[in-house]
Amino acid sequence: MEGQLSSLVITKEDIDTINGLFSQYLIDSQAKDFILLNKSGELLAKSGTVTQESAIAVSALAAGVFSATNELAKLLGEREFTLTFHQGTETNIHISLVSPLILLAVIFDNKAPIGAIRFWAKKIASSIRPILDRMTEAPRQKPSQDLRQGLHDEIDNLF
Repeated sequence: MEGQLSSLVITKEDIDTINGLFSQYLIDSQAKDFILLNKSGELLAKSGTVTQESAIAVSALAAGVFSATNELAKLLGEREFTLTFHQGTETNIHISLVSPLILLAVIFDNKAPIGAIRFWAKKIASSIRPILDRMTEAPRQKPSQDLRQGLHDEIDNLF
């Protein structure tokens, strides 16, 4: 499954379900933001106060940090590390592996204890894992002959 990021099929219903879960867990967990991303750094879903632009940047950087951390794991004789945590003076980020292709970043302040955040990250992961499994197993639809012909005609019209 590793290296098959392009096989992820995301429907509006999947994202709506994930966003609904995120909204409830934000209230329960005391986190500020949840960001769901793939290992390539593409934003899949977000919840909280984070803007779309910031969530896109966090996704790209979190994927890079996670990748670098896993290279460190290999140097230390581990297959991989499943989470990374960064603590600031006011804001912290917990990045964890939810499935082989998907990461969850939880952004929180110092009011929420790290143990509670770890608990909620695991709870969220178990709640959304069936959705993610369905997204990675969904068959990719090939374009119909009519669509292919229409695209071919449009390309011909360009030249």
